[in-house]
Formats: sequence, structure tokens, C-alpha cells
Amino acid sequence: MPELNLFNASVSVITPAHNASRLLPKALAGVANQNLAPLEHIVIDDGSTDGTAELVQELSRELPHLRYIRQRRQGAGMARNLGIEAAEGRYIAFLDSDDLWLPRKLESQVGFMEERQCVFSYGDYLVQGRDKDHVGGTFRTPLQLTHQDLLRGCPIGCLTATYNQEALGKAYMPRVSRGQDWALWLSLTRDGTPAMRYPGTEAVYHRGRGSLSANKLSKSLDMYRIYRQQERIGVFRTLGYLASFSIHSLRKRWVAG
Repeated sequence: MPELNLFNASVSVITPAHNASRLLPKALAGVANQNLAPLEHIVIDDGSTDGTAELVQELSRELPHLRYIRQRRQGAGMARNLGIEAAEGRYIAFLDSDDLWLPRKLESQVGFMEERQCVFSYGDYLVQGRDKDHVGGTFRTPLQLTHQDLLRGCPIGCLTATYNQEALGKAYMPRVSRGQDWALWLSLTRDGTPAMRYPGTEAVYHRGRGSLSANKLSKSLDMYRIYRQQERIGVFRTLGYLASFSIHSLRKRWVAG
């Protein structure tokens, strides 16, 4: 791997957190232990009522790169947007409060992006149950994804995604409850910019215990809105893309299950 220019490689890590005091310490430690230290790790407290605020503020005394921002409860997408707005690094990376990075994640990803002049990247990740009794395996992703690929399905795990805000500008997530990260990936690739896979498997996705049917219906409705309103796609093509997306989602559930 080429020697990194640490100034050019500055990274802002964005983590939304809602009542995350139990799980958040491991995510914070995973970022703090990176071989390539981030410029900043911004935790956006999404209206927590537990000890999340006290935890982050206490740890920030030991971790100077840790920043704390609080908002009223608006959801993870709006919390990430607040973090994007505040981010000062060249690269913006995402990590949820219940997921984990391995030590070489930023080194591998940013080194790849610097070497290949890539402005948007993602990677493979491990899938693990939150109780650690179940490991679902490794989710493997394609070498490259285009806008058209992402219309049919979203293999990109948010915990692996990073984009260059100096090259692409600050790009934000839409105000929908679900699928907002996928909508951001669509907006980043719409002009022909490809998303590229960085080498290695350097992130761990902690999977919950399945979602309710009502949540799946709500996600489908949000996806429908993204196709129609953001992507300006007609009704019949939208229905076709939704069917294709469902097929791709089965693969994720098989790996995670």
C-alpha cells in the first residue's frame, strides 16, 4: 500500500446514536483503534434518554477526536445529515452505533481511494448476531457498482461506505424513515461516478432479530417514494425495480440468517 498523505486522507466518521449507551463503547473503540487515525468521530445523539450523552462526553476527555452533537428525535438519516453538515474531513465515513470496524478499515479503504483516485467506495463485511451466538458469514460485494446497478439492489453496507466530500460536495440523505442511505448512494452515482470496492473485510455488521411485516411495508413505501420523487422513475419501472430489489434482498437475508 502506498504511503498515505495524512492531510489529504483526513476522515470524518459519522455515528447516529439513540439510547445506545450499552453498544456504543465498542463502536467508539473500533474507531479509536484504527491504524489510520480519523480526523474526527462525530456522534449525533438522536434524542437519547439513557446515558448516551454522559458516555460520549466522558470518553471525549480521553479521545480528542470525539465530537458530540445532540438533536431532538428525528431518526438516523437526519442525524447523519447533521453529522455530514459538521464534518470537516476530506472523506466522510459512516458507522452505526451497534456496528464495529476492525483496525485496518480506514487504512485499507482510504489507501485504496487515494491510490485509485476513487471518490466513493464500500467493502465486504462480516455479519454477526448482536448476542454473538450466531455468525452469518461474510457478505461479499461486487468490485464496482453503477447507478443502474443500485437501482436494482443495494449491496452496500452503510458501515463500509465512504465518499470524498471535496470531490463530490456535501451530499445528504432524504427525509424518509428507511432506505435513506441507499438513496444517498443513488445520488452520488447518478452522474456516472462509480462506487468501487476497497480490499479486505474490515467491518462487522451486528444483525438484530428480524423486523415486523409492517416495517417491511413501510420500507417498501419509502423506496417507492425514492424511485418516484428522487429518481423521477415512472410507476411501472418503479414496480419492476422494487421486484428486483426484493430478490437482491433475499441474498442479504440468506447471508445474515
